[in-house]
Amino acid sequence: MITKNNNLKTKSILAALDIGSSKIACVVGKNNNQGIIEILGYEFQSTKSVKKGLISDLSTVEREIKDIVDSVAKKTNTEISNVIVNTNIVNSKSNFLKGVTKIDNQKIDDFHIKTAINDSEIFKYDEEFETLHKIINYFDVDKEKKINNPKNLFANLLSVYIYQILVKKNYLKSIKESLSNINLNVERFVASPFASSLATLINEEKDLGTISIDLGSGTTSVSIIENNKLIFAGAIPVGSNNITYDIVSGLTTSFESAERLKTLYGSVFSNPSDEHELIDVPVIGSNNDNFNQINRSNLNSFIKPRVEETLELVRQKLKEHNLHNKKYRRVVLTGGGSLLEGIDEYARIIFDSQVRVGKPTKFIGIDEKINKPQFSTVLGLLLIGNETKLEIDNLLSKEDEKIEKMGVFKRFSRWLDLYI
Repeated sequence: MITKNNNLKTKSILAALDIGSSKIACVVGKNNNQGIIEILGYEFQSTKSVKKGLISDLSTVEREIKDIVDSVAKKTNTEISNVIVNTNIVNSKSNFLKGVTKIDNQKIDDFHIKTAINDSEIFKYDEEFETLHKIINYFDVDKEKKINNPKNLFANLLSVYIYQILVKKNYLKSIKESLSNINLNVERFVASPFASSLATLINEEKDLGTISIDLGSGTTSVSIIENNKLIFAGAIPVGSNNITYDIVSGLTTSFESAERLKTLYGSVFSNPSDEHELIDVPVIGSNNDNFNQINRSNLNSFIKPRVEETLELVRQKLKEHNLHNKKYRRVVLTGGGSLLEGIDEYARIIFDSQVRVGKPTKFIGIDEKINKPQFSTVLGLLLIGNETKLEIDNLLSKEDEKIEKMGVFKRFSRWLDLYI
């Protein structure tokens, strides 16, 4: 049974809720105490009440979520009170913080580390935004770079580098209240691309440094994982639905027909034979008994420009934070948009990197219906909730809310314990 106890350490059963632009999904999993999640049950349904990651019809979404959660609870014979929820980060802020303290050739202890952390202004109050994740990426000890744990080393100067991502408080409040209306408590919020990267990246990719791009229907989000740490996360308000709307506009057909054409015949690239392959396009209002004919190359001409724009916007997002110069040689695409034919090959050109399409890994008992890229986020949320996973990778603070309520010195001690 999932109770209202917020302490993840006591839980073996976890519930994840993905509120996406095209679907809402809930998955319940069990931690087998070896860092592996067993999937107990799931439910999902399409939604038209979320636009580009933002809820446009709160009452409808509440009903949809309640129906889905109730269905999963019945299937798994559990009482779901707490859920780990994904967070849209299109309007987020990223801070790359540095804190420095002089040690005068002494042995580094907890106090020195706390002083360096304090110098970074990580606990600075923001009236409009709330911290979603804050992660110590590494330390510098004098001229020695990227030290994971500097404690007990002798040094003259200690520097700490922290990544912080913040989202609007009102956005989080709205979701919390909405879920509270249907008797659900938010156990924690997690950035969507962070969750999907955890579900799809293998250990070597997380260690060496990999760009993970989640191609959703309403938004495209990106994260970078390096040295098993979240280095960056961001998103743009452009998704695979934009391709569909381009086809709707260009071919004067319905959204449903355009989505079907994109899925069955669409590709980023065309070859000579596509000029001769004819496709029937239903005319709007004809009840599918009146068609126009186009060739496949014509269809693809609507797809490639939008894919190019989307990937270039992602690259520009990385460039805004000077991350494009780090030459990450691995890119993993996930989300429903990653299934578009040829998009991996085009991403290889844009990012000059090795590219693969990633689907969820690290799960047992997973049904083939959800073992797909479009379910990377909801399944990744279960990994966030896995206490063993957090202890191994030090990816996320386990008690952010408690820490924020403490005094400065106590916050240092509690937060530091999570990362050292």
